[in-house]
Parts: sequence; C-alpha cells; structure tokens
Amino acid sequence: MQRERSIPFETRGQRGLITVRVVPNEDPWASGHQLVVPDLNAEAFRGFPICTASLRYHGHGINAIMGWIQVITRGSDVSVDLAPNLDATDPFYAYGYLPTFFDAPANPDHPDGTWRADTFLVVVPDVIRSRTVVPIAAFTWGYELRSGRPTLLDVAALPAKEWAGHRAVIEANHPAWTFG
Repeated sequence: MQRERSIPFETRGQRGLITVRVVPNEDPWASGHQLVVPDLNAEAFRGFPICTASLRYHGHGINAIMGWIQVITRGSDVSVDLAPNLDATDPFYAYGYLPTFFDAPANPDHPDGTWRADTFLVVVPDVIRSRTVVPIAAFTWGYELRSGRPTLLDVAALPAKEWAGHRAVIEANHPAWTFG
C-alpha cells in the first residue's frame, strides 16, 4: 500500500511542487528505528507510516530556503512536532535549502485512536532577518491505531484555512515568532 500526492505551490514569484509519499514501514530495521529505539521490537513497529515530502521549485539560491512546521493531533491533544535535536524555541521540524520532510512515527504503545499530522511548507519572507513565518502549502496524513496495529490515513492537501486553526497552539509554543 502506498499513498502519494502532488501539491503545487507558489512563493517568491516562482512555482513549485511538493511530492508527498506515505508508505507502511515493512522493515523497521532497514528504516533505522533501532537508532532511536535500541531495544526495538521490529514486529510492533511494522506497518506504521513513513512519510517523505520532497520539493521541486523553479527558484534557486536564497529563494529556495524554506521550512516545515508539523502539528500533531491525537484525540484532544494538539502539539507542535519538533525534531528533538533542534532548538525548541524555533517552530520548525526542518528548515533549509529545498528541505525534504521526513517522519516515521511509530507508537504501538499508544491507546487506540487517530494520530494525524498537518504538515505545512512555510517561508520566513526575509529568510533570516525576522521571526515571521508564512505558510505556502500543506498536507495531512497519519494513521488509525487499533489494538496496536496501524492503518494508514490517506494523504490530502490542506486548504489554507487549516493554518488559522493551528495558529493558537503554534503561537503558544513559540511566542518569539509571528505567524502570518
């Protein structure tokens, strides 16, 4: 089973395309989960999603510096997903030159329910001089967990209004930033 979606975007006067691919993790050892879970039980992690989003963009150089912000919803719990080794005061899951987004959540010990990620491609309009973030495009993906076994959700483009629905949680977690 594979889920793939292409999402067009435009920023800084140039067009681009996000290609999102979500596949079930058939081999947790090959995907590197033992690096973050040393006592990995591969069977418990099998089937959880691996999400990769890559960019094609007609701009280059500084114009191609962008970021990803991801908001996770699990039941009534909503949080900004941060890469644990990056500065927690910054809202980005990834930031850089044509950044590829990658996530491989695996939570077999969670209670049954839906784990959903809303993932936003964003820019800082002046790249590094301010702490202002503007969304460009977005998609949603995730999984439904039942008795420790995941079923992948479809990948879908998100309308711009979804950003407004997440601004409060993003702003609360990152008060030094402004979110357009």
